[in-house]
Amino acid sequence: MTFQSKRAWRLQEFAAHGGNVNCLALGPKKARLMATGGEDRKVNLWTIGSPTVTLSLSGHTSGIDCVGFDESEEHVVAGSASGTIKLWNIDKAQVVRTLSGHKANISALAFHTYGKFLASGSLDTNVRLWDTRRQGCICTYKGHGGRINCLKFSPDGKWIVTGSEDGTVKMWDLGTSKVIQEFKQHDAGVSCLEFHPCEFLLATGSSDKTVKFWDLETFDLVSTTSSEAKPIKKIVYDPKGDALFSGAEDSLRVYGWEPARVYDSLCIFWGKVADMSVQSNQLIGASFQHTNVAVWVVDIGKLKPFNGDVTPLVETSETGPPPSAPTQAPSIRPSVPRSQPALSQPAILQPTQPSQPARQEPLKRTPPKQRKNLQHWEQKGPTQEPRYGPLSQNAEVNVAANALGKISLLDNQPEQTVTESDFLKTAAGGHRGIRDNLEARLRNLQYVRTVWSKGDLKQALEVAIGLNEQGITVDILQVIQSRPAIWDLHICTIVLPALRTLFHSKHENHLFVACSTLKHIIRSFGQLIKDNMNAPPVGNIDITREERYKKCHLCHQQIANISREITRHSSAQGKLGSAIREIIKLSESFY
Repeated sequence: MTFQSKRAWRLQEFAAHGGNVNCLALGPKKARLMATGGEDRKVNLWTIGSPTVTLSLSGHTSGIDCVGFDESEEHVVAGSASGTIKLWNIDKAQVVRTLSGHKANISALAFHTYGKFLASGSLDTNVRLWDTRRQGCICTYKGHGGRINCLKFSPDGKWIVTGSEDGTVKMWDLGTSKVIQEFKQHDAGVSCLEFHPCEFLLATGSSDKTVKFWDLETFDLVSTTSSEAKPIKKIVYDPKGDALFSGAEDSLRVYGWEPARVYDSLCIFWGKVADMSVQSNQLIGASFQHTNVAVWVVDIGKLKPFNGDVTPLVETSETGPPPSAPTQAPSIRPSVPRSQPALSQPAILQPTQPSQPARQEPLKRTPPKQRKNLQHWEQKGPTQEPRYGPLSQNAEVNVAANALGKISLLDNQPEQTVTESDFLKTAAGGHRGIRDNLEARLRNLQYVRTVWSKGDLKQALEVAIGLNEQGITVDILQVIQSRPAIWDLHICTIVLPALRTLFHSKHENHLFVACSTLKHIIRSFGQLIKDNMNAPPVGNIDITREERYKKCHLCHQQIANISREITRHSSAQGKLGSAIREIIKLSESFY
């Protein structure tokens, strides 16, 4: 096979550490930078194309098991076998944070999509979320039954998805620290996962040798690929989301998902492939074996469906010896300083001539199901507040006043004349803020609805209340009030603490809903609660009766707390005052 006809080749192979290499990661920007961690307790940084180490970082007291970069490639993080995490500033070559808390090897690391947050997974089966500015653990997520093999933040930064050796994938809401969904269909450990760059779609790869695709609107399984010969090690979407690349120990496959199909397949002896990245119409793959690291290049322009050919796969083999018997790699330019990396021009990763497509037709994909088009997936930073300050209930008035120069909230500038176009532009900015708030509320309601649709009302209520957004709580309470048949003591114990919070709200509608809900609880369950409080369980053990008594006792305490606090509203006027006084009267008769 001639050089120009090759679709994949090894760019370089070199000894990276004095001991065995345990992990590596490619830089997220352009895959020009690579970090490796080894048993020699060092983190080494490399410029792709050069066998000379760019920077060697030390500080850990045990072997490095996991490494990663932040989005800007200004920091590199490494987790060790002792459970310690260290964060380095690359330019200064110094440790800026040391994070401790895990009780076993660090097995997965990921930086938040934006912001200074880091997630870590461990052999201790826990996931921790860290604030790297304060050097502290914000939250610990527990629930997996095996080592955490992989984790990733959603592109909008609202979720974190974790894959474990126990074969499960869990999706956590960062706002509530609770599991939104658990996917259990893999038959072996989950080794890698990836969010689609545009759609509400998640791909997971496993040691069961399959890749599964999940719809994140409905949480349904979209499709499953046929079993490969070896376990899946790494997956990555192409930047446009037209296909998924899947790397196993001796192969690379290109998948579609609706339906599941193999577009193309290559036989590549790259060993323990640890990271892949698609850049400039090329896939860069990095693998390690013993003390050596190898970098591979795949010309995706010669692969289906990117060459225009979307016909069913006739599998071919890019034959070549395993890494232990290296062949002559394509010539590359001499290494250059990191500021001008060796991959700055496509010619470095020869062949230079673009491949000719088999047919000059646009890529034809099977139309996907109508999942939500995630424009917010592209958001790389927190939503910017309007320049005139936080949104208030009178946002439109504030926007208009600020646009007309009547007030200055920034720097006490003098009053200025504002044109009509300036006014409309500023006012539109305020409405965008309102729209963003409403869209966020709609997404939260959709999460709750999805959980409820699975038949778990109690979990749906806990999720809704756990969002800590009174508007969402009020919406859900209004729905369940209209369905008295679904109420029981357990639901009362969930709802009552939320009512106590609503009675501190400044919004009259929130107070009305809190009053009507509490009135429903007292009228429907008041007598049951009183009877159980007057006759606590004694004598023979009756589990059911004891559980009922505990729930009644809890409800009794919560209603008592609310009753003491709402007396401050007793002087309210109008319909709200009447509703409050009715609740106070009901509470007195309740006791």
